[in-house]
Amino acid sequence: MKTSIFILLLLLIMGTTGCEKFLEENYLSGENSTSAISSEETFESLIAAAYVSLRAYYGKENAWDLTEAGTDLYTWGLDNRSQGFCTYASFTTSEEQERMKAMWREMYKALNTCNLILANIDDVPYSDEGKRAERRGEVSFLRAHYLWLISEIWGGVHFTTEPSEEVSRSANRTPVSEFRAQIVTDLEVALANLPNERDPANYGRITKPAAEAFLARVHLYAENYEKASLHAQNVINNYEFALLDDWSQIWSIDNIKNDEVIWAVNYSSDPITTQAGFTDENGNLYNSTGIIQRLGGHTGHVMYEIRYENLGWGLVRDVENGRGFQRWAPTKHFIDLYNEDIDERFYGSFKTVWKANDVAASPKWKPFVFVEGVKFDVERELWAQPIFAVGDTSIIFSKKPVPESEKGKFSPNDIFYIDPVKANIIIDINDMYLPDGSLNDNVINRQFYFPISKKYEDPTRLELSTEYSKRDAFVFRISEMYLIAAEAEMKLGNMDAATDMMNTLRRARAVEGKEDEMLITSSDLSIDFILDERARELATEFQRFFDLKRTGKLVERIQAYNHDAAPNIQDYHAIRFVPQSQIDAMVDGASYQNPGY
Repeated sequence: MKTSIFILLLLLIMGTTGCEKFLEENYLSGENSTSAISSEETFESLIAAAYVSLRAYYGKENAWDLTEAGTDLYTWGLDNRSQGFCTYASFTTSEEQERMKAMWREMYKALNTCNLILANIDDVPYSDEGKRAERRGEVSFLRAHYLWLISEIWGGVHFTTEPSEEVSRSANRTPVSEFRAQIVTDLEVALANLPNERDPANYGRITKPAAEAFLARVHLYAENYEKASLHAQNVINNYEFALLDDWSQIWSIDNIKNDEVIWAVNYSSDPITTQAGFTDENGNLYNSTGIIQRLGGHTGHVMYEIRYENLGWGLVRDVENGRGFQRWAPTKHFIDLYNEDIDERFYGSFKTVWKANDVAASPKWKPFVFVEGVKFDVERELWAQPIFAVGDTSIIFSKKPVPESEKGKFSPNDIFYIDPVKANIIIDINDMYLPDGSLNDNVINRQFYFPISKKYEDPTRLELSTEYSKRDAFVFRISEMYLIAAEAEMKLGNMDAATDMMNTLRRARAVEGKEDEMLITSSDLSIDFILDERARELATEFQRFFDLKRTGKLVERIQAYNHDAAPNIQDYHAIRFVPQSQIDAMVDGASYQNPGY
């Protein structure tokens, strides 16, 4: 029996609690492979366990480090904990190594679980052969997904489809093409065996359209454009998904199950039942409140939020505005990609206005306001009075430059401008970024930039300190299928078809009344335009690094648009480093590291 790379089999056998979602379960025990296949009940728990590692990735800091940080869209924010992923300057800190070690272990543990299931599924005493076939489809999809993540992150590393209950200290090297061949084979099995939809109690289980959407993505990555377009258009035309005209409704916490979502990794408001189960090399759970494993649930609402309260302008942290961890700051290029006058995705994604929530935190009026160096008197009765009542606008971030004549300061030496009449802080695009596009650290100190928090905010959390959200992590949305079809048809030379696909999406994303202005012609289409559109549509949805890599634009775009990463990015960074702990544990580890590291 072949063995996977020093992965001890850890079967997370789980018992259901009868909650709404099929993965709202508690970790109960570990069992060996013989007991796991002895009954349908135990095997069903093993299949549920195969889903769990998705929660170690989707909606978590580790995935964003690997897919969004250090791209043309995002660099590091003030409280970033692993800057090597943002700058490519170093990957030797304990934080970076620990993150990569945890992800490596988790992906191979998940792969091994899937291999075990598929090797034994025919021996399980299922009472319903249809259910057996359906579960075969689910786990085939999951194995394909873990193989895809492994090969996209680390390239041609260890490959196996055989289960192991042993520790191995050697590993093979397998071309990415072999990974992809197996991925397609598994997805074809999934497509043939899965249902079109799920009942609410099984939301989050794999479906046929999820398998077809994944096939579209995999074929696009492999440059099989005819198949990519075929599968993408099948998802568009043959199932019950639809583009929503209101961008905000895709992301509303009250509408997380909506017609755009093909498949999502589901979470709940219970932090225990949505744990990912990250384990160290000894099989022990990482500290649940530590950096590697946060409490269960989606964490986008904290990771992308800023610390607005540090401006001290009538604001204290609260549930509605969120608890900012400010891990990543957007590049100016990313912000400039949007025409906010016609495209609803800018104001629907980025927060730009904060309203005072605490009178005690409000600054007080001073006797004078300076505008362009000229001193103007403030009405005397206002002196030393709080500027804001609760609900007043206290901070505005402006995507456009605000004229100097419309900005003031209480003192010429103040860092931030205010509205001369209302005294709310104004931070415009030129305060955030220098003329060369780099972050203006002297003003914003990597704290006060456009947060994309409207995609992830969750005011339904019970407490301010709650790090997790019940928000599901979207993996495939119908909009991606339009983008895949447009790119594939463009590559095939079918420019009219490509333009139609792109315009269908852009029309849905238009500000009301601006639909015609959002339309493009075939002459607008290029791989750069498509990358720009994918940024506007899919930013922070776990694909950007992979998109730049597969299109050959990784180094070019990072050097052009990410000033922190530009001096260090090289071609070899397209695949990630194998964690040093794995290298050290291998008998032949000295030669196993990916090139360049």
